[in-house]
Amino acid sequence: MRAVRSRLGSQEARYDRYQGDRIPRSPPAVFSVSYFNGQGVVMASKRLWRRIGVFVLVAIPLILAIALPIIGLFYADVVVDIWWYQSLGLGFYFWLRLLYSYVVFTVFTGLFFLFFYVNFRIAARSMRSVSLSRKKSLLRLRRENRRGKRKNALILDSESDRQREPFSLLSAIIFGLHKFSILIALVLAIVLAYPLYSHWEDTLLFIFAPRAGITDPVYGQDISFYLFALPVFRSILLEVFFALSILLAILGLTYFLHFQALKMRELTIGRSARRHLSVILALMFGIGIAELLFQRYGLLYTDSHTPLFFGPGYTEMTIVLPLIWASISMLLALGVSSIWFLNTKRGIAIVTAFVVLLSATLSLRYWEAIPKAVQDYLVEPDELARQQVYIEHNIAATLDSFGLSEVETRPYVVAVDASESEDSDRDEIVTMTLRNIPLWDRDVLLDVYREMQEIRSYYSFLSVNTDRYTIDGRYQQVFLAARELDFDRLPQDSQNWVNRWFRYTHGYGAVMSPAAQVGEETKQWFLKDMPPRSESGLTTKEPGIYYGMQDLYDVIAPNALGEISYPGEVGVVQDDYRADTAIPIDGWFRRAIFALYYRDYKLFFTKAIRSDSQILIRRNVPSTILQVTPFLELDDDPYLVVTPEHLYWILDAYTLSDRYPYAEPVNRLVDAHPDHGMSSPIPKPFNYIRNSVKIVVNAYTGEMDYYLADPSDPIARAYRRMYPGLIKGMDQFPEALQSHIRYPRGLFTTQMHVYAKYHQTDPAVFYGQEDRWMFPRITRASEVKTLSPYYVTLNLIDPSRFEHLLLAPMNPKGRDNMRAFAVVSSDAENYGRIVVYSFPTGVLVLGLAQIDALIEQDSEIAEQFTLWGRGGAEIQRGKLILTLVDDVITYVQPVYLKAAQGVQIPQLKRVIASQHGKVAMARSLEEAIAKLGER
Repeated sequence: MRAVRSRLGSQEARYDRYQGDRIPRSPPAVFSVSYFNGQGVVMASKRLWRRIGVFVLVAIPLILAIALPIIGLFYADVVVDIWWYQSLGLGFYFWLRLLYSYVVFTVFTGLFFLFFYVNFRIAARSMRSVSLSRKKSLLRLRRENRRGKRKNALILDSESDRQREPFSLLSAIIFGLHKFSILIALVLAIVLAYPLYSHWEDTLLFIFAPRAGITDPVYGQDISFYLFALPVFRSILLEVFFALSILLAILGLTYFLHFQALKMRELTIGRSARRHLSVILALMFGIGIAELLFQRYGLLYTDSHTPLFFGPGYTEMTIVLPLIWASISMLLALGVSSIWFLNTKRGIAIVTAFVVLLSATLSLRYWEAIPKAVQDYLVEPDELARQQVYIEHNIAATLDSFGLSEVETRPYVVAVDASESEDSDRDEIVTMTLRNIPLWDRDVLLDVYREMQEIRSYYSFLSVNTDRYTIDGRYQQVFLAARELDFDRLPQDSQNWVNRWFRYTHGYGAVMSPAAQVGEETKQWFLKDMPPRSESGLTTKEPGIYYGMQDLYDVIAPNALGEISYPGEVGVVQDDYRADTAIPIDGWFRRAIFALYYRDYKLFFTKAIRSDSQILIRRNVPSTILQVTPFLELDDDPYLVVTPEHLYWILDAYTLSDRYPYAEPVNRLVDAHPDHGMSSPIPKPFNYIRNSVKIVVNAYTGEMDYYLADPSDPIARAYRRMYPGLIKGMDQFPEALQSHIRYPRGLFTTQMHVYAKYHQTDPAVFYGQEDRWMFPRITRASEVKTLSPYYVTLNLIDPSRFEHLLLAPMNPKGRDNMRAFAVVSSDAENYGRIVVYSFPTGVLVLGLAQIDALIEQDSEIAEQFTLWGRGGAEIQRGKLILTLVDDVITYVQPVYLKAAQGVQIPQLKRVIASQHGKVAMARSLEEAIAKLGER
């Protein structure tokens, strides 16, 4: 009891010293008991719960009222994206694409985290085990050497060591590696994994990539290795090297401080630490060796021999490649000797020697004087013989990478005169040829459509497309355009909130006219007016255009106010959107989300929204496709197709790469294809292109479908594996659209630009570039215009039937005469079949620039132009095109007139034709050709 009282007394004394004189010395237990007796506890608890209830009733709704809008502002975009992808039937694709990106980031972050964390734990364990083992050795030495008071000395030394150890720098380092290793490893892992996360799709392409079935001629690797694996390997190697460098710096500093702490106590670092550093160094040397191995493949993209040829030549394969192997050997030897020195402290001279040898090999490799000397004194004196095999590799690879390896070449025998046969079939063929020659330029025809068929100010024709239809039983080339809505062209006082969201929601119908026309005749229409009318049997159930090429505003349809479809005889005709492919906006929650999304409170309170209303968003077709599939490059010439059910947009999509070995890269062909080509300037040159995907978009419902047009393309096949269900097979392509598939002009222009050089498959001819081609150019009014490929309908590839073709005349480089012309078919049986017709080298075939000069010099034509000019009319000569009439090279040029004042509608007045250097102008092409026969 005394002990207890004494202990309590001491505790009270300490309590008094702690509290001072501010609180009475009443025992806390007595105070608490007196306070909680009786009704006090009940009343206190009631007041407490009452206050909590008031807080819940007042504070929580207030917090929600403030927090929910803030959360909605941040996450409304995400919710709308989810709804939008679901409306397109691509909900699974959206979540899969999102999941892929986070999976890649998580995997690489986890791998880097494990890498750092395991190494930090190994380092901490190494330092702890080393320090204990060294102390035990020291104790044994002291026990043996001291005979006197060794026991007391041993105890004192041991206790002093234990007292110093918790406060030593070594203990702090070990403590830090134990306690903060997870955090440090995680931060480093996130930093290193982020660059790989930003290129997550490349990683997945490597995983899903199929074999291309083509091997490179130097190393024997499948082309897929270069397209998919090599870029990923190089990126991973770089990140791993950074990781090893960071780890080596951390461990080097840690072990150095460890060593200094041991050195002060006459200890030294142990073997486990040396082994740990040895492993890190070995990995770093391994990464360096792997990088040098990959640099061998980088030689296949050498551009030092351009413009002659692309890829490695004699110098790279006989000088640079052996130096890379020598560098690999020296780096391997340096790694082994460095690790040996780290563990044994012997062999510094060997390490120094290998450092010098490695520096020498790398210097020789990157010293420009070496390859220049080899090129000047060994290669150039006999360049063709030494570079021949490498030129062959470049030619074969470039033709294959641009889809030109199967081009068919045919000699074209120039016909002196048209056939004089009276065969009725031949006459019919000639008639059909003349009927399909496109006498209207797309740009000129666009002005005609706008003046004659826009009808209201808020409708707009953006472009004119070329296609072919079977009309009245005849296969015929036509021009057509979509009548789209342009809300910004409404009068300013009509551009109000209600009209923008509910009334003016869509364009309406299309117009179609034949490609050919007789001069001074009334414009012929296959489809025109609103509602669409056709004397040729062309009809469509749903002519509404809710999705198009115009930058359309988001709208709500159907709605309680009614949508304006087209102007009727009395007022406007209203209609309701009848599809269910947009995003429902019937509930208050969805209204609130879209009000936050658009920052527009009126969407929440408007009464124009019905229970079946939907919101149609992102209605510009090309930008929508690029948002959904940013890995595809779109052609800039989408075209409209009219079917009995709906109007459809068809777009061509490309897969590109700059990693095809030995193939020469190209840029966007702005000069050769100024108005149609890629959807945006390619950020970097590419040396591989395929039109792998055809995309069909319903202009009324917005439904979007992808179809694999080129199953041989490994890039498109990899995406198809990566995103199952996104890209369908061509066997599922809508039957009504199959006859309207066409070969994209942007692709053919690119191919012909490449083929102009690489048609020379003989290395000797290629070396001399004596048969280089170019696109024709015409200079008019000090402006140089390049003739790009254009669509024609001819029976050229197969004389027994007419096909929709792209035709590209080609001139010799620097000359104006014609050297050849190339065609590619758009029809199913021969789709993608490229045929090049070359003229005999000893025969002069006048080119377009020469024919243009003959036209300007013709006195009869000049007299007629002068007569029109006196009347104030504006004369406009259309594009000069090449075609074949009864196997005779024929040049055709339309002539348009515009009124000097008032409404200027281009009118086709005359047609100029030229054969064999003779020129004639008449009201129709038939008359002009007949006139040529009389001369």
